[in-house]
Order: sequence, then structure tokens, then C-alpha cells
Amino acid sequence: MNLKNHKPVPPAPKPVKPEAGKNTSNRLYYLLILVYSFILYGNTISNRYSIDDFYVTGSNPLVQQGIKAIPAIFSTYYISINAEEGGQHNFGYRPIAKTTFAIERQFFGDNPHVSHFFNILLYALTGILLFQLLRRLLKNYHIFFPFLTVMLFLAHPLHTEVVASLKNREEILSFLGVLLALKYFLKFHDTGKKLNVLWGVLAFGLGFLSKANIMTFLVVIPLVMYFFTDISPKKNILLAGSMTLMLLAALVIPRLFLGDASRPMQFIENPLLFNVAFSERIGTAMMGLLFYLKMLVFPHPLVYYYGFNMIPVTGLANPLVWVSIILHLGLLGFAIWKIREKHLLSFAILFYLVNISLYSNLVSPLTGMVAERSLYIALLGLCLALVYGLFRLSGSEPSNPKISKKTLNYVLIGSVILAIPATARTIDRNGDWKDELTLYAADAPNQENSAKANFIYATNLRTSVVERLKSGVPRSQVTGDANICITHFKRATKVYPQYADAWNNLGEVYLLILNEPDSAIRYFKKAVNTNPRFTAAFYNLGYTYQVTDQPEKAIPEYEKALELEPYEIRAMSNLAQLYHKTGQDEKAIQLNEDIILIEPGLDLPYINLGTYAMRSGDAEKALGYFEKAIEINPNNFDLNMKLRNYFQKVGDSTRADYYLDLARRSGKPQQ
Repeated sequence: MNLKNHKPVPPAPKPVKPEAGKNTSNRLYYLLILVYSFILYGNTISNRYSIDDFYVTGSNPLVQQGIKAIPAIFSTYYISINAEEGGQHNFGYRPIAKTTFAIERQFFGDNPHVSHFFNILLYALTGILLFQLLRRLLKNYHIFFPFLTVMLFLAHPLHTEVVASLKNREEILSFLGVLLALKYFLKFHDTGKKLNVLWGVLAFGLGFLSKANIMTFLVVIPLVMYFFTDISPKKNILLAGSMTLMLLAALVIPRLFLGDASRPMQFIENPLLFNVAFSERIGTAMMGLLFYLKMLVFPHPLVYYYGFNMIPVTGLANPLVWVSIILHLGLLGFAIWKIREKHLLSFAILFYLVNISLYSNLVSPLTGMVAERSLYIALLGLCLALVYGLFRLSGSEPSNPKISKKTLNYVLIGSVILAIPATARTIDRNGDWKDELTLYAADAPNQENSAKANFIYATNLRTSVVERLKSGVPRSQVTGDANICITHFKRATKVYPQYADAWNNLGEVYLLILNEPDSAIRYFKKAVNTNPRFTAAFYNLGYTYQVTDQPEKAIPEYEKALELEPYEIRAMSNLAQLYHKTGQDEKAIQLNEDIILIEPGLDLPYINLGTYAMRSGDAEKALGYFEKAIEINPNNFDLNMKLRNYFQKVGDSTRADYYLDLARRSGKPQQ
């Protein structure tokens, strides 16, 4: 044997077995997940309420009642716009999230910071439960595989819309529900105890009552059981059938007491909700799916709302549509090819495709075309594939019972490289969700093509400006914000020229903030030309003509408004004033009497009738109307002083003192 040319064999790398992880309690990993969740989202605790939060928190009338409102929450629609005042816009049934906010309100009052804290805690709990499940499903894998999968899942910036937005707590709760369901179903498989099926079905039901998007788990859970257990087809069908029964119950039972839903749909939300060609529906849906893939790997820019025309309606002639079709068919083909092997990548792809299907516009058009929160659950498929790829690139199959420390180091380094920018972007993005106007202003540069996003920003900023003016802020100090409003209203109408609301609100900026009635009239006319049944725009036209002393032009606009909405009190009152001014007293009196029939608790028509009577010389009738107005509203300082002066003039000191006392108690200082 020639030893001269024989090179020594280097020692084999020391293996690290999966069991080594068991020496460290899982509690350490739970703690790391909890701490990391607060590192990612801790800065949201100082945030206030943001977009759509008022539907389920803060000013929501039911939530304000606390725990005692829970029966009403479970017996009413999720979104009830003015429902407490008899409105008609009622839709959705998601009582679980609303209930959590009612409980918080009971113990902590109206405190958005507490609600943000609990959002983070629920998010961390999701991560811990997900880690437990992945440990069970991937029991032959090194513990780093499920742990790093969870950490990358938590870090992805797309989740900021779910965690930083209180309204989107429903997403977290729904995912928690199905994770609990899966945990009980796995216990059923491991122990054979059928009671676990019941608990799993109940957890699935709670998740569904948080948000219906988890109906995809009717497919996902059987897939999980197929890929990661040896469950029999019969038992798998039993689980799917049990969930289906729960789903049907959750869909049917609420309809017995909720009544008809009413959700007005708008073209600016998603044109696919209206009549479009089949080829355009497919083409636009595939562009949406391509958008989702792009956001998975490069989540920038992040915006709170998309809608028309962020993803333009397109047909099959668009080359990018075919890129999307090829990519998705390729992913599906690979998943099917590897499904019999129970390959992890096959599961990851199917998990993603099944969960994103509801948001593809293929099953049913969405109300916003696409949304970042739509990827919340589906994103787990990417994280599984990412960590699998890191192990493979580091030279090891993750299910290999012997993985070297060198391989683990490479995997950790790769994970950290991915996690650092994701963490930084998440923390930075959270600040944009501080409150509504902060969010709108931050996202505006990236929403130029969204008609509704521009409208929302401009409308909320306009409201803020008007409130500042009412509080005494000089007009010169709000001109800059007024010009921002104008920019975004015009941008909304550029994207969608038929946007009557935007034309109308643009007119209001010129009238109420800039005091430019001629420009206001021009935009109010655009609004009514765009929508000839737009009551508010006709009212605004009438009001603008009225304040510029053009009663002959104002009267027809008010009359048109009342044709469209006969009981519009403001229009009736203003029109009555104009009738009186132009000598049409009979019409003026009739309108005020109609107002009294419609709103008997309103003092204004009595004041108007009293004024007409006083001007016609009938002081006795006028006093009767004025005193009735004071009965309704004793805090009307001006009217109390008018009555005090009148009775003082006629020598009735007792009644004069009475109305002087009421005037003083109204809180307004005497001039």
C-alpha cells in the first residue's frame, strides 16, 4: 500500500440531529416569537384609529356599550352604516372581532393604544400556534425549519395592513380559528378521540365568524392531513364534511334574523363588478395574480387601497396576462407532478394557490380589485418554500436527520439577510398607520391611479380644514391644505371622469374653504351633469346661488333637490326662505309646516314661521311660534334675547326676565 501519495481524509462534519432541539424547551422559541412580534409592531401601540376602524371600534354605537352589546353584535350585520339611525347599508357578518372590541371598551374605555397592543399579542399568538403546528407536521425536520418559517412569515411587510389596522383584526382571528381547528384535527388523528373533531369544527366556525375567507381551509386542511399524516381517505372526508356542515350552519342561521343585506357597489371599487367581457375578466384577474406574486417577493410600494384604476381592465392580448398564466400554470403543474411524493414544495404551492383563489377575481370580483391583506394567510406558502430553498442551497435536505452545523449557519445567515430589510420596512411602515390623514398623505404619491383613494384623502382633508375654519383658524393658514384637496379631487376625476361625488366635493372646497363661488358653481354643475339624480349637488348649487344673492337661480336647484329627495330638511328650509324673500309666502309657510310634520322636534320651522308673522304685523302669532321654538330648544341665545327685548318693550317685565334668564343659562355671553 502506497502511503506516500495517500491524502488524509478530513473528519466528517459533526451532525446536528433534530432531537438536539428538544434539549432546549420550546418555551424559548415561544418567547422569541413573542419578542419579535413586539419588535416588529411595538411602535403601533402609540397609533390612533385609522381607516375603517370606526366600523368596529371607537365611535361604533354598539361597541361603545361594552359587554352588554354582545347579543346585539351577534344579531346584527358587521357593517351597519347609520343602521342605528335607520339607515339601509348593512352587510357582512363577523361578530367575533367586534365582540373583542366591545370587551376592550368595557374594561379600558375608548383606548386605541390598548387595542393595538392586543392586535400584536394576537399576532404573536398566531406565530406561536403556527410554530407548534409546523413542529408537529414537520416532526422529522430540524427545529430551525418551522422556527425560521414562522419568523419570516411574521416579518413580511405585507402583514402591516393586518396588524397596524385595528379593523383588520378579523384577519388575525380567522387565521387563529383555523390553526386551532387544525390542531384539534391532528389530535383526532393521533389519539382517535372523536371529541377533538367537535372542538376542531367549533374552532373552524369561530374562525369563519371572524372572516369568511377561511372557507378555503375546506380544501387546505384535507391537503395538510394528506401531505403530513397517514390519515385514511375516509377520515379525511369526515373532517371535510364536518367543516362543511359548520360552514353551512354559519351561513344559513344568521340569515334567519339578519334580514336583507344592502351593499352598494361602485365602479371605482372594481369595474369587474359590472358588465365586462369574459376575456377582460380573465385578463384582469391574471394581472391581479401577477401583482400578488410581485408583492410576495418585492413588497413595495405598500398602499392601503387599490381599486380602479390601479390595475387597468385588460384582455388576453396583453403579454403580461400570458406571463401570469404561464407562471401560475407552471406552479400548479409542478405541484400536481410532486403531489404523490408529498413533496413540501408541492404543498407550499397548493397552499398559496388555494388561499389566494378567493382574492383572484376569478371566483368572484372583489370590492377593491386587489388588497395586501389578501396575502396574509397565503404568504405562508412562500415562507415554507423560502426556508426549504435555503436548506437546499446550503447543501442539505431539511428532512435529513443529519444536518451539519455549517449548513445550519448558512441557513441562519440567509434567513437573517431576508429578515433584516423586511423588519426595517415593517417598522417604518407602521408609522404611516398613525391615523387616517397620516396614512392617506403617506400613500398618496403611490395611488395616483386610484380614483377612490384620491377621493378619500381629499374628502377627509377637506373635513379637517372646515373644522379648523370653524374653530377660528384664519383662512390663510388652511389654503395649502385646500390646494392639496383640489389636487386629489382633480386626480380622482382624471382617473374616472364620471365621479360625481368628486366633482361635488371639489365644488365644496371652492365654496366653503376658498370662498370662490363661481368656481364652486362650475364643479357643482359638472356633478349634476354626471349624475342627474345627485341630490346633494343640486342642493349645493341652490345654496351657492342663495349665498351669492341669486334667488331666481337658487329656487329651481332646491326644487330639483326636493324632487329627488322630498324630505331633505335643509333644502326645504332654505327654499322656504327664498319663497318668503321673493314674496311667495304661501309656499314658504307650507314648506315650514311640512317640516314640522316630518321633524316635530326641530325649532327652525317655528322660528321661520314666527319671523314671517312678525314681518306681516301679526305679533301674537309670531310670539306663539317663537315660544314653541324655545320649548324645543331653550338654549337658543339669540331667540331668547329677541323675546326678552320684545317683552321688555311692551312692559311685561316678568316674561322679559324669564327669557333673559334662559339666555344667560344658554352659556353664550351677552353682546
